[in-house]
Amino acid sequence: MPWYPPLAQQPAPSSGAALLVPSITWDRPNGQRGSCRTQGGGSGTFEEASWLKTEADCKARCAGEHHCTAVEFALIGGYTRCEIHRLPVTHTFPLPGFDCFVKGSGRRQRGSAGGGAMAAVAVAVPPPPPP
Repeated sequence: MPWYPPLAQQPAPSSGAALLVPSITWDRPNGQRGSCRTQGGGSGTFEEASWLKTEADCKARCAGEHHCTAVEFALIGGYTRCEIHRLPVTHTFPLPGFDCFVKGSGRRQRGSAGGGAMAAVAVAVPPPPPP
């Protein structure tokens, strides 16, 4: 079986390759801004990705991970913080500068915003195996 380097080490595709995938919806768990919280009121299990400097980058990282359930992004002064959550997030704790978004499937009930549209997403294509 050929070995391919992890996607993070692979160059971006030069051919402009894109893949149609269902769009992902991002909702605040209880409609309020703040820090992500689990059912028991704790912060849950997450990976901090402080090198991601925008909310869009934080969401993109989560979108590409099967086990990601939510993201928390904070921008306070010049400091940014991105948390990639692994446990279900049920609500927020009000905290200025923090936003929590639960990852959805992109499928919503008829008449609600967001829909189940398809989106084009650039993907890294593995290089061919060495000769």
